[in-house]
Amino acid sequence: MMHWNRRVLLANVAAGISVAGARPCVANTLLDDDATDVNRRNLKITGLRVTPIALPDPPLLAAGGCHGPYFLRNIVEIETDAGIVGIGETRGGERTTVELEKCRQILIGNSPFAYRKFASQILALGNSTYAGIELACLDAIGRATNRRACELLGGPVREQVEFSSYLFFRYAADHTQVLNDRRLADRRAKGDAALDQWGEVRTPDAMAELAWKFHKKFGFRVHKLKAGVFSPQVELAAMRAINDRFGGKHLLRIDPNGRWSLPTSLQIARQLKELPLEYYEDPVEGQSAMADVRSQSGLKMSTNMCVTQFHHIPSAIRTQPIDIVLGDHHGWGGVTAFQTLGTIAKTLGWGLSQHSNNHAGITMAGMILAGAITPELTYASDTHYVWLPENADIIEGKNLEIVDGQMRVPAGVGLGINLDRDKLARAHETYQRCGMRERDDAATMQMFQPGWKPTLY
Repeated sequence: MMHWNRRVLLANVAAGISVAGARPCVANTLLDDDATDVNRRNLKITGLRVTPIALPDPPLLAAGGCHGPYFLRNIVEIETDAGIVGIGETRGGERTTVELEKCRQILIGNSPFAYRKFASQILALGNSTYAGIELACLDAIGRATNRRACELLGGPVREQVEFSSYLFFRYAADHTQVLNDRRLADRRAKGDAALDQWGEVRTPDAMAELAWKFHKKFGFRVHKLKAGVFSPQVELAAMRAINDRFGGKHLLRIDPNGRWSLPTSLQIARQLKELPLEYYEDPVEGQSAMADVRSQSGLKMSTNMCVTQFHHIPSAIRTQPIDIVLGDHHGWGGVTAFQTLGTIAKTLGWGLSQHSNNHAGITMAGMILAGAITPELTYASDTHYVWLPENADIIEGKNLEIVDGQMRVPAGVGLGINLDRDKLARAHETYQRCGMRERDDAATMQMFQPGWKPTLY
């Protein structure tokens, strides 16, 4: 794969040359002449651009360790013979980049309208690889037909999608170890020059204050604590502190990411019953252990660990480990797969929410799309988007807005957003300079706490 630095990328974009060097880039404007209309109806894919990027990430703590200074994503652009370019985004890392590059020969000559035709070939490379390609195809189709992507998939059942706050214990953004990280490739510094001003959150009271600040800024009414970091009793205390801060009026969730034993999970479950708990997510690993917690505690159980693929569902029908499944259009194989998951979840009596990992605005638009077209989505979705600093995204304009805990379906055609070429070039330059190629939270945590290893409580 050819690597482009920011100066070269910007110069070639300005000249109308694609990163792949295959065709000129034509603005996604809709023309009125008959020939162009015919081209749109017979749209053909002529090129694929894959741009790995790194975006700034604060030092968030989870069961697997600590987030590094950047999170990685892959940006996908589908070029067509009509000059229309569809954009997508999927998981980061060099492995996914390589998988995406393999899609070029599969795609060229096909129509983005026929994205199911080549789905099996790309799904064989990876679900998240296909998810990025499918999203770009849907965006291209929307631009070609002058329709929002949600209107191509049965129409929106809701124009606003609800999200929950995603609360992490964390170090301050200007912690000395953060600023001394050799991978750092930007100018973040102490005080006002720090990546963000949320501060250190390592106590129950600090967590309650963070939840309150998120509520005031974004309007969240549902709050999810990422647990598995400190002792279960400390994290239970944090849940109680959050509940006290909101006077018992907001719904709560907790996700220890499988870092608790069965006895610990049951002990904490008894105490969680005194709280307005919406669900108990993955306190233990595996369907069998989850089923034990569910049957013995009586709490609603959710997962993004023991049911994450369609082939996990038959065994889940037998073991009955969950009440709610957290779908993810990257992990399940596209927005259309998320729709299918919704139908299956309703059949099985499961609730449906959305899982999130660090992401940029294209995935955010994809999550809004998935939420808008899936009637079975009955629980507020997770999102890391609140942790992406303003103007650090790669889309034109400001970060997509969260108001009253909800995000509105963008009004524009396709996904309703556009790439900012300068921001994209900067993010790719950061990727080249930081040296990060795969996520490794454990290694980052060991910089803060030498010898750190995950703990089963």
